[in-house]
Amino acid sequence: MIGSEDTPSRTLLPRRSTRHGIHAKVQYRRSTVRMAGVTLDLSCHGVRLAAMERLRIGEAVWITLPGLPPRRATVKWVDRFDIGCEFDEALHPAVLERILSREVV
Repeated sequence: MIGSEDTPSRTLLPRRSTRHGIHAKVQYRRSTVRMAGVTLDLSCHGVRLAAMERLRIGEAVWITLPGLPPRRATVKWVDRFDIGCEFDEALHPAVLERILSREVV
């Protein structure tokens, strides 16, 4: 992770849910700006994206995952153009399984 004044170091904490590698095209929106991104991994509680722009920690984004309406998340960490986001409301495990089984690129 690249350190900067807006990028505090991450403390490794136990994960609340298992992360699954997935490579799917998604859209994310911040304010009125809509961009394309690619998921790198996904869990019930969050997603890691390769983004087209640098986002700020604490910024709210709306992420559209395959087959789902947009869901709100908060940027928790930034490493250049990779961003880690936590969903405001966790995905139900059955919804996560459906996304993983339908992986769309």
